[in-house]
Amino acid sequence: MAWAGIILGMVAGLCAAVMGYAFAGLPWWACLLIYPVAGTAVALLATALLYWLSEAAGPGSGVTPGGQLAAA
Repeated sequence: MAWAGIILGMVAGLCAAVMGYAFAGLPWWACLLIYPVAGTAVALLATALLYWLSEAAGPGSGVTPGGQLAAA
């Protein structure tokens, strides 16, 4: 979960910084601030979402870790 959050956060932060500079015309110092803010937000959201999805498929839910329903 954490690795997916880190990778998604890194990519989202980089995309936000590049788009802010290229399309919105932000100064470079603002883009340097956008990178960690956007990256952290996406990393936390991705980790929380993946944690929530893994808890929803926990014991007693009838769903195996692979996402398939258990045979009754």
